[in-house]
Amino acid sequence: MSLPIKIAIVQHNPIVGDVSGNCTQIIEAYEQATDAGVGLIITPELALLGYPPRDLLHRQRVRDAEQTALETLRHLTEQGPPLIVGHTASADRTSGPPLTNSATVFVDGEATVQYNKRLLPTYDIFDEHRYFSRGTESQTTHIDDTTVGITICEDAWYDHEVTGQQRHQTDPIAPYETADVDLLVNLSASPYRVNKSSARFDRFGRHARRIDAPVVFANQVGGNDDILFDGTSFILDSDGSQIASATSGEPRVLIGQPKNNSTSGTTPSETAQLRRMLELGIRDYLDKSGFDDVIIGLSGGIDSSVTAALAAEAIGPSNVHGITLPSAITTENNRTDAERVAQNLGIQFDEIGIEHLSQSLLDAINGVTPGDDTRGITRENVQARVRGLLLMGVSNDLDALVLTPDNKSEAAVGYCTLYGDAVGAIAPLGDCTKRRVYALAEDFNTDIPTWADSTPIPHSVIQKAPTAELAEGQTDVDDIPPYEITDAVVSQYVGDKYPLTQIVEETNATKEQVKTVVENITQSEFKRKQTPPALRVTTKAFDSGWRYPIAASYDEIFTDN
Repeated sequence: MSLPIKIAIVQHNPIVGDVSGNCTQIIEAYEQATDAGVGLIITPELALLGYPPRDLLHRQRVRDAEQTALETLRHLTEQGPPLIVGHTASADRTSGPPLTNSATVFVDGEATVQYNKRLLPTYDIFDEHRYFSRGTESQTTHIDDTTVGITICEDAWYDHEVTGQQRHQTDPIAPYETADVDLLVNLSASPYRVNKSSARFDRFGRHARRIDAPVVFANQVGGNDDILFDGTSFILDSDGSQIASATSGEPRVLIGQPKNNSTSGTTPSETAQLRRMLELGIRDYLDKSGFDDVIIGLSGGIDSSVTAALAAEAIGPSNVHGITLPSAITTENNRTDAERVAQNLGIQFDEIGIEHLSQSLLDAINGVTPGDDTRGITRENVQARVRGLLLMGVSNDLDALVLTPDNKSEAAVGYCTLYGDAVGAIAPLGDCTKRRVYALAEDFNTDIPTWADSTPIPHSVIQKAPTAELAEGQTDVDDIPPYEITDAVVSQYVGDKYPLTQIVEETNATKEQVKTVVENITQSEFKRKQTPPALRVTTKAFDSGWRYPIAASYDEIFTDN
């Protein structure tokens, strides 16, 4: 069965809670689709509120605004094509959460069908049982001679392939096998992760073949706090082949029509797509929180260099302010590399020496602690905290946000200083392992931004040994295993939840190295709870989906390992 009707998907970038602004986006897309002569228009999940609205759902005035916007959209269809829109609704029951996550079909100015999401994700970053009661029935609607089945996001991800185990007993796709539907639509707010688009195509292709009907996947785009949405909406034919696919990471009105078997072109590489999504996350975080500029502490190392490059490409070099903060032990090579990165990117650059401030603080500490001198760790952390203090001071003065350059590997093992290098509003690389950071640097040097004066990341930055440079001659491997080991352990312990014995078997790490990394992970919970949110790009980030206790014993993890 081929696509029976010309369809438009509204792949918009909502601001969570901005009901009127989000409604305006939908109206503009609706008018564009109407001009193109489509027969049905579909929005993403919770399109008027944006996803995830979280506790905004407890505010009656926000829900009232949503109902007003729904009335506006209903009136649009009096003279235009049918619309399926995602929104909240009041639950028709006396117990349980008061709302449903719903989709309403508007045809000729009338609400003809309301579908309530049947499967509510409550794992990782999702917490829908906190707010919603689940629907119990499948729903179809008739658009002229076309029978359309409706699902919402998780309804299509019901089996063990989502999280490695069967979380739902209900299969919302099954009723549409026997309902003789001509089209299945899925309104989604499906977060981005590396390589997820291929998994989506595979899953929805199987749904299409299963029900022998075309499938529509309508997804929102944009960054909402730490969660990134790539969009990548698509329409598949009944055999699973692509009819149309929207560009990743951009708002778009995607139109698909019968016998149009063209797709949107080549798929970017994993690292190229990651780069674009991180830039989207930075740009949206600033736009949606009302800021224009960022501050980055440039050390001459790989993390701050890549963070600066991402920011320059996301919001423009003129809006990025790099500051290097050398101490007495900072090498001239690192200071020079920091300046070269700024010059290559065309961003603002300043230097503030920290030695005298650090020494003043150390003298003050020595005045109230025993002994003739501060401990080495104190001396190191004071340097980092002086840098954090200065960056935040400049941030306040310039009304700009500090971007934290820390990566996932460092966050995992606690290789950062609270209130020092960990200060900031958001960590663009916080879910990228060290090796991913290097891959991003290479991508910048291969696909050079048109506005950059030269290769953005100097070869010397990529080649040098990583160092926090808080002590003379210090390198990261003095304190943690090499990053090829640390990254592998972090990925398998954090992402795959493997036990220590299995990690030893499947990596090149020794038993002692695995134990060292995991011990550092468990002992660093208190740091991660106090650091900026990280842009989420993997299946398991250190975000709201990582819920380990701080004051706890982790001894059992190491038993018999």
